[in-house]
Amino acid sequence: MKRSTAPLILILAGLGSLQLVRGQVIGPIQDLPGLGRVQAINKSGQIAGFTGTGDEIQGVLIDKSGAVTKISVPGSDQTRIYGMDNSTRIVGAYNLPDHSSGHGFLYFQGAFTTIDVPGGTDTTPRSINDPKDIVGDYNDSTGHRHGFLSKGGTNFTQIDVPGAVNTYIYGINNPGTIVGHYTDGQGHQHGFLSDNKGISTLDVPFSGATDTFLYGISNPGTIVGTYIDSAGTHGFVNVKGAFLSIDAPDTPPGIGTFGRSVNDNDQILLYGTIAHLTGVS
Repeated sequence: MKRSTAPLILILAGLGSLQLVRGQVIGPIQDLPGLGRVQAINKSGQIAGFTGTGDEIQGVLIDKSGAVTKISVPGSDQTRIYGMDNSTRIVGAYNLPDHSSGHGFLYFQGAFTTIDVPGGTDTTPRSINDPKDIVGDYNDSTGHRHGFLSKGGTNFTQIDVPGAVNTYIYGINNPGTIVGHYTDGQGHQHGFLSDNKGISTLDVPFSGATDTFLYGISNPGTIVGTYIDSAGTHGFVNVKGAFLSIDAPDTPPGIGTFGRSVNDNDQILLYGTIAHLTGVS
């Protein structure tokens, strides 16, 4: 088992607020009402995600001063933000009041563009890089999940891990490396990485781990995600091949820590159901 000694900045979030641990405080960040599912952090320190429950879910963008901008697709009752690039292009998914299948979207400078994979349902874009490549996943007619790669929301390429029951894609960096997870025939989840060498499984090496989820990758190649063992759910970071397990303070594994995003400054965004607001420099 490899343990990283690289300096890291961890940003925690949960039910009420965000926290900085180990590193420099980037600025005060106000409490988030409701669930506060933070999902993405870019190089400038902007944080995006969604908050609320039920039909009150809406996207939020938080700048370094702590100012919150609400982002909701017009006519929707749920807007979930999953990814953001360094120019504040935002991707995510929304649902209409009739509770029909979800749709993807791209948001930039106040304008929304719907993203739907042709022939698919429940399109969910989860990440966008600076060259405007968008990745995510969708359902086919049988209910199986497939990954996709799209340029700006058009020209879709299907991506499946060979032999997988379902494929989910969560991250892409500027060099085009893709990360996500897939379901095997026994129902377990495995992390995977896709680059110009092909697709390879990447599972945490920790003893007792049964499932691995890769959620984000930075341009330098730092990877964040979550894994499950008999105790519960833990976050992790992979820096140059070295894995570090992360449990959010006051968040027992039975509740779970989720490593969601990492930017080019190695700021790592996590969430748990218990939140803190602390800065350590």
